[in-house]
Amino acid sequence: MTSADVGGVVLDGQTTATRALPVTSQEGLNRIAAHALITRLRQGHISAYELMMACLDRIAIREPQVRAFAFLDAERALEQARLADRQRAEGRPLGPLHGLPVGVKDVFDTHDMPSEYGSETLRGRQPSTDAAAVAMLRKAGAIIIGKTATSEFGMYHPSPTRNPHDLSRSPGVSSAGSAAAVADNMVPLALGTQHTASTTLPASFCGAYAFKPSLGFTSMAGSNVLVPRLAHVGLLARSTADLALFAGAFDPSLADSAPEPQTPRLGLVAGPGWATVEAGVREAFKVFIGALPMKTAPIKLPGEFDQAVDVTFGLLNAHLANRFGSAPDEILRHYCRPLQDGIAAGRTISAAGYLAFDALADRLVERASQLFAEHDALITLSAPSEATRLEDGPGSGVMSMPWSLCGLPTVSLPLIRGRQGLPVGIQLIGRPGGDRELLHIAGWLENFARGSNPVEVAL
Repeated sequence: MTSADVGGVVLDGQTTATRALPVTSQEGLNRIAAHALITRLRQGHISAYELMMACLDRIAIREPQVRAFAFLDAERALEQARLADRQRAEGRPLGPLHGLPVGVKDVFDTHDMPSEYGSETLRGRQPSTDAAAVAMLRKAGAIIIGKTATSEFGMYHPSPTRNPHDLSRSPGVSSAGSAAAVADNMVPLALGTQHTASTTLPASFCGAYAFKPSLGFTSMAGSNVLVPRLAHVGLLARSTADLALFAGAFDPSLADSAPEPQTPRLGLVAGPGWATVEAGVREAFKVFIGALPMKTAPIKLPGEFDQAVDVTFGLLNAHLANRFGSAPDEILRHYCRPLQDGIAAGRTISAAGYLAFDALADRLVERASQLFAEHDALITLSAPSEATRLEDGPGSGVMSMPWSLCGLPTVSLPLIRGRQGLPVGIQLIGRPGGDRELLHIAGWLENFARGSNPVEVAL
């Protein structure tokens, strides 16, 4: 096997700094939308091998700078692509993602690749089985091209990845490798996770589309589950149609992303993080909302939502202390500072305190479900700022924490830009279990933005 390290990806035994793969005759395939690629693959207009070569070409050029991958085995990926082409040629049944290269965040177990969760303490860890979500992707015909980089155990700590728009900027938190790989046209789709903001924030910073389904959308077995009631899968792509295709591999009812014909009723929410929103981002959002063809009525959130961030971190820290706190000192010393701090904070939480956090979370779930009586979806920002500078850390996930805590489905669409010209996500929040409806509304919003051109709002 070949692997990626901090100096760049290794392909066929040589680093990309000294050797790129030969350019395929199908130049630009790596930039084509996933749903269009599937059509071409099924009709035989392109081969899975050609597509894989195009993606590997891009990785070879960009990986030394972007560092989106923790592990990549080019030879195996090409072998799997050849197998996918044989299956199509032989007329075998094809899955909904047949032949598509997919990146998988390195917090999911893979039987044929290391799964180190971004931690030095798990170097060389090789599971014998796939995580449930990975098994679903393989069953759908996806080709796992490699493991994307993550911060240690998904903590608020910088990962090796850099923002593809500006290498001096952060790509966000723990699903950063997946978001960067998609945004930089290395892969059409990538799998992430989210407990607080780990998919939504990187998507916003890197300019990718992201779907965090409702809690319980798919099994999280074989992945890095920190808090069960917060553990979501995250899907990253370059359009809402591609998100729907991706989601359809897990739930076929979601594969059709055609937007609803009627104009959706959107409720405007600020949330507990609104005070931290940068002035330029706030103004760009205001212009975007003002351009919508319907009135978006502001919604005043119940007072309990002011505590949503504290509850989220309280539950997280308690679980961190329980899972990692008994590790030997020689292991604890190697953990990143946010993990060490979370363990220390979690040790101060009593059983009564934890139960109080859990009970308040239950109340927030109930109150959140009541926000949709007169609205089809809620709209807000995905992040309070453009991508932060590397020296300022991986950014804040405060805009998505309440909705992760409540287990609601969300979609992030990179439809505005801030004063530095970097993308910022618009976040749509759906009713509990309303994943299909939310994807339709996201498709409507994307179509509107492209048609009326508020997409490039930059102030």
